[in-house]
Amino acid sequence: MMKKIIIAFSVTVMLAILLLLGLGLTGCDWFNTSVLGKSKAVSEEKISDKENLDSIRNAERIKYEELVAMEKEQAKNQAPKPYHIIVGAFEEKPNADNMSSLFKSNGYNPVLFNYGGLTHVSAVSFETLQEAETALRNMLNLSYCPEDAWIFKR
Repeated sequence: MMKKIIIAFSVTVMLAILLLLGLGLTGCDWFNTSVLGKSKAVSEEKISDKENLDSIRNAERIKYEELVAMEKEQAKNQAPKPYHIIVGAFEEKPNADNMSSLFKSNGYNPVLFNYGGLTHVSAVSFETLQEAETALRNMLNLSYCPEDAWIFKR
């Protein structure tokens, strides 16, 4: 009787070893398809989804880097130039903000700065005095530009 138990145990151990070797040699694909009923296409779909996600992330990173570079370039181009057309100088900042909003709504990119205890609103700035004078003459013809606008060298 003991001999039959030992033989049955040995056969069970051998079958278990063969099963484990079979799993190891054929890999998870066999286990997934045979035991779990999953197809290999599902695994490939997951890989494809990951590759698509990585591709999207890469494209977003490139877009972000391009935007950062463009903003840096714009900031460099919009760096304050020495000659400013001042459309208002105010003791109270809300008044300066209102004037700035008026010029923003008309397509300008005004800059506020403090000088001599007042908040100045620069509608636009230029590299040369001649450019600033020409622009001031043109701006004084605009209905929303104050008549006392002037050029300030900063």
